[in-house]
This record gives sequence, structure tokens and C-alpha cells, in this order.
Amino acid sequence: MVFTRSKIFLILFLTLLLASCSKPTQQYARERYIVISKNLNIRLDPTLLSSSIGVLSKGDTIISLAADKFWVMVKVGDQTGFIASEYLQKLAPLKPPLLLSFLDKNSNVKSIYFWIITIVFLFTWVYLELRLVVYENRLKKQYNINTKRVSISPLIFFASAILTAILYLYWKDQVVESLFYNFSFLPKGMGSMSWIIWVQFATIIMGLIVDLISSIYISKVKFGLYIFLFEQIINLTIFSIAFFLTISIFIAAIILLVIFFAILYTFVMTENSILLSKVNK
Repeated sequence: MVFTRSKIFLILFLTLLLASCSKPTQQYARERYIVISKNLNIRLDPTLLSSSIGVLSKGDTIISLAADKFWVMVKVGDQTGFIASEYLQKLAPLKPPLLLSFLDKNSNVKSIYFWIITIVFLFTWVYLELRLVVYENRLKKQYNINTKRVSISPLIFFASAILTAILYLYWKDQVVESLFYNFSFLPKGMGSMSWIIWVQFATIIMGLIVDLISSIYISKVKFGLYIFLFEQIINLTIFSIAFFLTISIFIAAIILLVIFFAILYTFVMTENSILLSKVNK
């Protein structure tokens, strides 16, 4: 099946229409506390007679799994522990950056801004992909410069955006802290969330390096850099729309985005082949 431009935009419209039937997912931010007592015990059970499985110092920050009037449940390694709430002071939730707050606020299909953001991102994605195809084939026609047929970084950005969005939905405060307040290129001694984000970051960097080297090797330095930079604009668009739709409509968005990504990839490859065959005639 050959996908024309009218068909790809029709699929885009149907994707949005089907997605609008899904109920938006709520983001969950866990409560944070600071220890206001010296040598505070973490108890195995919510009672002062229970054995201690750890000790906190004054000024330590904890994230609760659950809480009531008297006890706060926390994670201690592979165990669950309890801390007396009278020795803790509740902290205000971590404030996300303005852009993230804006996406949070409008990640609802009932909002007109949701539709504006989604349509702009999706049309931008399609438009940039088509422009890149035209540019690559113009290089072949005018300068006899070849370009790589497949890039791996768009798929990495796509998968990373969905994973980051899922983490954000259920561990919002930890994601915000790891990315914006306590980011480290080497998460030594940090929690599992920081390691997950670090692995994603490392994977993205490796994908970018591979794409950069292959672009320069096939298309030479000047044109290879142009193509690589163009691809990064597309990658940022892919990451933005995949993240936004996933925090908005979760499972439905993931399924529809995967379908859309596959169809768009097929469409771009078909368009590229058609233009390339015209160049070679």
C-alpha cells in the first residue's frame, strides 16, 4: 500500500479522533518530608515497639509511599518501613519548569489547547520529515551526494519519550528531581529513577553519535552536519509529541503513536524511493 500525503494526514486526523475517546491519566506526585529530629528510626511496623531497620539524620529528605495521621510509609532498600510523622515536616511539591507545567496543565482532551498543541506537533513532524526527504534527494540530484537511508536516533527519542512519560505519570516528583534539581551525568549512589534516566540519556547520546558519524561518512562533513542538525529538530518534535500524548491519554496514545510512527516511516521511505527514482532517470 502506497501512502499519499492526503492519506497520511487522514490517518493523522483519525489518530486524534480515536485518541480523544480516552480518559486522560492523572499524574501522581508523592509527598515529600524533611526530618526535624536527630537519629530518627525507621520502623519495620507502624509502632514504637517495632524493630528499627534504618536511621535518618536531621535534614534528610524522604518520599512517602503512603501516610496517615501518625505514620509515613517509606521504601528502605527492598523493605517497607514506617516513620513517626511527628518528627517530620511536610515539604511543598517540587515545582516543574514552566514548559513542563504548561504541558501538564493542558494534557486533557477536553482542553482546546490540547488539540492545538497536538495538531501543531504532529503536522510539524510530518512536514519536517517531508522536507528532509526533499533536501536529501536534491543533494543526490545536484551534487551526487548520497545520504543514509535509515537513522536510529528518531526511534530512540520516540521510545525514550514514552518511557519518560510513563515514569512521569507515576513518579512525577522523582523524575522532576532527577532531571532538573539533582541531575548527574554519573548517578553514583543515587536511586533507581536516576539510573533509569541515566541509561536513557546514555542511549540517546550513543544513537546521536552513530547517526552523526554515519551522516558525515556518507554525505561528507558539510552536508552530513546539515542533515544531522535537521534530524535533531525532528527528534525534538518526536520526543515532545510522544511525551505530551502519553501523559495525556497513556495506553491509547502509546498504541496510536506506534501505529502512526510505523505508517509515517513507511510513507517517508516510499516518498524517498519515488523521488530517488526520478533523480536517477
